[in-house]
Amino acid sequence: MGDKLVKMVTIKNKVFFICILIFSFSASAQEPLKDIDLVKLHVNSNDEAYVVSFKGAPDKFTFKNIKVKKPKERIFKKLRFISESDKYSIKVFDKDGKQFLNLGIGNPFFATYEHIGYEDRQYMGGLVNSADIEIALPLGTEPSYFVISKRGIDGKFNDFQQIMLP
Repeated sequence: MGDKLVKMVTIKNKVFFICILIFSFSASAQEPLKDIDLVKLHVNSNDEAYVVSFKGAPDKFTFKNIKVKKPKERIFKKLRFISESDKYSIKVFDKDGKQFLNLGIGNPFFATYEHIGYEDRQYMGGLVNSADIEIALPLGTEPSYFVISKRGIDGKFNDFQQIMLP
């Protein structure tokens, strides 16, 4: 019985050492995990952000300025990811030329009435020739340039202007 006990302990020790050996090889074979910096693309009105301002006309946009400040609530009512109702969009690119955001800005050249007394009108707005447009970008982003797009009659967005940051 003593010989059986010695054999059993020897087998258990061999299995134990083999398991340790396999585990150490598999652990060393994996590359160390890399730290990933996540940047949120949504901004809320409580956080400071880059607020980028443009002066726009239906066929040309002009960069006005970029400021670090808390965005106004009205920016968020107009900004969103692209939807079917957007006629214009602003694509945001980083310094490497990678697009990291595409925002729908609706149709900034259609002004709607928001006053009491116009409820009986057939149309609640009209076309305008220019508009002030603001977008908010998180501080962790590094915008380099913007591409302005307009939806064509085929329903697809067509890029018509690139604006570089100074």
